[in-house]
Amino acid sequence: MAQRDAVFPADRQAIYEKHGYSAAVRSDDLLFVSGQVGSRPDGSPEPEFEAQVRRAFANLQATLLAGGCGFDDVVDVMTFHTDPEKQLRTIMAVKGEVFGKAPYPSWTALGVNWLSGFDFEIKVTARIPSRPSALVSRRNPASMWDMASLGFSHISVTEPGRLAFLSGQIAMTPGSQEVPGDVAGQAKLATASLAAALKELEAAAQDIVMLRVYVVDATSETFGQAVAPLRELFGDAMPSITTIGVQALYRPDIKVEIEMVVRLP
Repeated sequence: MAQRDAVFPADRQAIYEKHGYSAAVRSDDLLFVSGQVGSRPDGSPEPEFEAQVRRAFANLQATLLAGGCGFDDVVDVMTFHTDPEKQLRTIMAVKGEVFGKAPYPSWTALGVNWLSGFDFEIKVTARIPSRPSALVSRRNPASMWDMASLGFSHISVTEPGRLAFLSGQIAMTPGSQEVPGDVAGQAKLATASLAAALKELEAAAQDIVMLRVYVVDATSETFGQAVAPLRELFGDAMPSITTIGVQALYRPDIKVEIEMVVRLP
């Protein structure tokens, strides 16, 4: 039976108890870390942006260490940004110091309009290497756009459980930076990347565990356009799905991003 227990970094448990959640939860060989921000010991944010980003990574490292792992064990990353265009250069510089060489974790970045007084937040899933079955591998298949050159991986596969975590997929194709101007066209290309990942993993629609769909300035109509090609992909398999409206994504022209978790058959 799967075991689950809470994890707290040294000297910070009181902050999490105050707000009613755990810094991380360990379940068998996986560590699920809550979003980490650039908070000082008293809970206030670092006022300067780069310092806030560095403090967020330091708080993340402390949580990972408390859970028995480190940055090299991170499988999947999600980051939240209040102004992606202005902030990304600083974040990428710090990220390059932390995840400086391949293989890289999968990554999804979202622009949002509120982070409780902060401007950057990072949430990860990691494997716990002290347990013999906890393995992780990375994949960047040629049938998907070149994510490795940006310092990320399309797919991270972790053991046990045979779960594959995909970076958020956008309307990019191998060898091209151009994207359609409409939500429907972008969703179709992003879904094609998900289909390519399923083929790479030798998996099928029935193996999709979870999907998250992010749409910029979302409405009911644009969500419908974003989900339509997904319905063609998974048919009657009916995976869990979450739709989220966001402020911005990877680039100003990107309107749709789709995450996926797959169990390997």
